[in-house]
Amino acid sequence: MSIINSTFKNLQKNKSKALVTYTVAGDPDLESSEEIIEEIINSGADIIEIGVPFSDPMSEGPVIQLAHERSLKNKTSLPEILSLSKRLKKKFNNTPIVLMGYFNTFINSLNSADNFHDINDEICEELKNSGVDGLIIVDLPFEESEAIFKKLSEYQIDLIRLISPTTSELRINDIINNSSGFLYYVSLKGITGADISSCEELEKRVQSIKKITNIPIVVGFGIKDQQTAENMSNFSDGVVIGSAIVNMIEHIQTKKTENDFAKISKFVGEIKSSLQ
Repeated sequence: MSIINSTFKNLQKNKSKALVTYTVAGDPDLESSEEIIEEIINSGADIIEIGVPFSDPMSEGPVIQLAHERSLKNKTSLPEILSLSKRLKKKFNNTPIVLMGYFNTFINSLNSADNFHDINDEICEELKNSGVDGLIIVDLPFEESEAIFKKLSEYQIDLIRLISPTTSELRINDIINNSSGFLYYVSLKGITGADISSCEELEKRVQSIKKITNIPIVVGFGIKDQQTAENMSNFSDGVVIGSAIVNMIEHIQTKKTENDFAKISKFVGEIKSSLQ
């Protein structure tokens, strides 16, 4: 059983829902990233998503796009992110760490082969030794997913897949067969940071997927406050908070203060309390 599976089982026993948080590694700088994630974990986050910066993060809204830009200006590399993950895992060995990024980044940084589906044991061992418990590859070609899923599974590294409101039922079944850890349900058709207009249809969609799989479903995109988080958690297994936290990080200057981190910590704690 993977650590992500264990986390959801423990949450279920405690009648709580998962708080998954997203920040971009290297924003505003690598050292601050580590401090912020530590604050987030200490404030109640259950699963940590670490964004791997990319030059064209097409699924992201303006707030997260700017975070990617800031990180790239700092020349944040995947090896540095793996080192960050390893340090965090030593301090928080029971907290799952998921890397979220785009296909080309993983191709160029992790693999010397021509195709990413040639993922090998060496790559998996590097990820595992760095404390990585799961991957979200936003633009992963579906044709490549089966081989990657099988190889990662050998190392108990989950391949977490995205499902959107426009994903067909046939495609959903295929995704479920090549996914583990949890399913990331995109709450709206737009980009991250947009507003959720209604949760009625969203609830119906999530409930229909839950009927055909035991894989936990978390809802992300557009969740900015306690009320929205609570509403989404009523019919899902957890929520993802990203843009709201990244927006706070944007206002942290080079001379950061304890108050900057305290705002993030308070916000995360409030969101977690709404999921109990």
